[in-house]
Amino acid sequence: MSSAELNSGHSSSVGGSRKRQPNACNNCRRRKIRCDSNARGGEACSNCISMKIECQHTAPRKKRGPPAGRSAQLKSDNIQGLTASILSSVPFKIPEDEHELRRILKELASHIRTLEKELAMLHTPRSSALGTPESTSSLVEEATSSDNQSDQDDLSEPLKQLRFSQSSERYTLSKRLTLIKTGIGANPNAQIYKRAVFWEIQPWQITYEPQLPPLVFPPQDLLTHLLDLWFEKAHPYFPLFHRPTFENAVLSGLHYHDRHFGETLLAVCALSSRQSNDPRVFMHGSRLSAGFTWMQQVTPVPFSFTEAPSLPQVQKLILYIMFMYTTSIPYPSLTLTGLGIRLLQDVGAHRKKNSLPTVSRELWKRAFWMLNFIDLSFSVNIGRPRAMSPDDYDVEFPIECDDEFWEQPGDLAFKQPPGQLCQLTHWIQMLKLVSILESVQRALNSVRRSALMKKSTPDASHRRQQFILELDKTLNDWLEGIPAHLKWDPQCHDMVLFHQSTMLYIMYFFLRMEIHRSGLATSPSSLEICVNAAHSCVLIMEAHFKRDFMSLGPQMLGTISTSGIVLLTGIWRAKRLGMEINTELEMVDVVKCMLYLERFEKRIQLAGRFWDTIYNVISLSELLDVYNLVRSKHSSDFDSHMPGSSTQLHDVTRGPWAQEIEENFEPNSSNSHTSPHGLFSSPSTNDPLSNDMTRSTLDRLRREGRSFFF
Repeated sequence: MSSAELNSGHSSSVGGSRKRQPNACNNCRRRKIRCDSNARGGEACSNCISMKIECQHTAPRKKRGPPAGRSAQLKSDNIQGLTASILSSVPFKIPEDEHELRRILKELASHIRTLEKELAMLHTPRSSALGTPESTSSLVEEATSSDNQSDQDDLSEPLKQLRFSQSSERYTLSKRLTLIKTGIGANPNAQIYKRAVFWEIQPWQITYEPQLPPLVFPPQDLLTHLLDLWFEKAHPYFPLFHRPTFENAVLSGLHYHDRHFGETLLAVCALSSRQSNDPRVFMHGSRLSAGFTWMQQVTPVPFSFTEAPSLPQVQKLILYIMFMYTTSIPYPSLTLTGLGIRLLQDVGAHRKKNSLPTVSRELWKRAFWMLNFIDLSFSVNIGRPRAMSPDDYDVEFPIECDDEFWEQPGDLAFKQPPGQLCQLTHWIQMLKLVSILESVQRALNSVRRSALMKKSTPDASHRRQQFILELDKTLNDWLEGIPAHLKWDPQCHDMVLFHQSTMLYIMYFFLRMEIHRSGLATSPSSLEICVNAAHSCVLIMEAHFKRDFMSLGPQMLGTISTSGIVLLTGIWRAKRLGMEINTELEMVDVVKCMLYLERFEKRIQLAGRFWDTIYNVISLSELLDVYNLVRSKHSSDFDSHMPGSSTQLHDVTRGPWAQEIEENFEPNSSNSHTSPHGLFSSPSTNDPLSNDMTRSTLDRLRREGRSFFF
């Protein structure tokens, strides 16, 4: 198109009142853009000329309402015109067509509802901690500053403006800025040339959210019940929210006006439903359906990526992943984890901040570490590559301060009072274990391990063993440094601390198995360490399940399954080596693992899948007869001593030998490390482990034909 044509088209739209031009051409009507065909005297419009297509006016004009998915603001012109007609001095002619009248009434009612919501929002306190655009943009600016600080220190202000505008400004060009800086020497007089058509978001690139049905929340009494369950059974162990902020938002009715927060609330209700026996949380009469009524309303994937994600968007995605992974359709959780990581990187939640802490920043950190934990868990349990490497982030751990002390005045903000135990200490200790597990995954279990880990030469084998010894030492150092109130105490009266300690020690022994997993088939020492760690996991789970079966149950499923498989591997290998063992006695802990999974499979499908896996291993190992024998002998005893029936999940029923065993149930890293059943030869003196747990009482009970529950 010539410049004269452009000027002509431009002049037709400037000056005087802007009027809607009738008879847009087919192309402009389809693309919903302004057509200047009428202004050009009926000639081809400038859009068709630029696209080199024929400008036609053959499409019939459709009589229809506003397109679905547009907000009430886009309909305001029509509504205002209709309102003016009704209220004018000239009597309004009521349409005779019933469908037309129904359409008018529906538009008016919809507009009234929208105005009511907007009016309510004006009187609703909106906390920036919940991810309003202001808080998100602030985080984006901080992330941009962190990402490019080293690249832009010497750059001129004009050069720093080389970024996408509007909502896309979060996509910075730090790598290219480094190249440009090198090329031009950071000349302060350099002129920046940006053509808007290549930098601005164009109208046809905008994706509008579709019109979604209103959210349906639980009745108020059930909502209160489910929220109480969440903050009692989940929040102390997986801190994702700031409780005062979240509860205040619910009380103010934010979930009625902010859809993302509303869906976050529904996701909380869905996960809490697995801890509830209220019949209203179930669908189709099945306990496996607990929570699906509310999770089905959650849309985890954003409709548009042109705007930075808000905090509730990321929070509901994390909850959706946690819920769906334990169902029979876990696969979307893997993909959504990668999406969540990208959304967090999008706002810079993966980068260290130098500013003072705020509620919003701390919540973004909590979201990041939660999703990082999930990402690593998937990689370990499923064997898929991670969505993010430790080299990709440098964000600090969450501040070790309880929720109620975040918003204290002055210098007291975000500071735990001296002498008062912090519930978040457990999570910080867990994240330290996660850091060790990341090292294990990268060095020993990744697809492209270092050349050292792949070689089979004596020197390489020695160095590989040295690396494993270093990992064991790091794990032992963590155990020695664990705070006193989180050390294992099966008689701890504070149930929150008891649950937190259980999680940490379960993770500790799981890490033992992961470190030595690569040597299961070749190294008797590694197999022994793994088997002893698996027995230790079973003992901890027994002690925990006696007091509260469901609180941490879903989080233990992977460890229960892994322990059962490792124990079966030990039995199978001992038989293959021709060792004389009491197979029936060795099968007892395997049966325990399967009975635990049976309890959970009434509510969680993943537990049933794990049970089937262990059963298949038993069958393939030709141990089915032994399993059936042990099962028939002990399952009734197990049920009689197991707390948490289907109608009373949180009652405590203590086994007759519980106290005797618990007195000797102290994980220790300073004593001899031997198999409780004598399956394997004693480890060498170079073994970094010395003992996982004192087992004298357990051994005696087993010799007498008794065990922890049986």
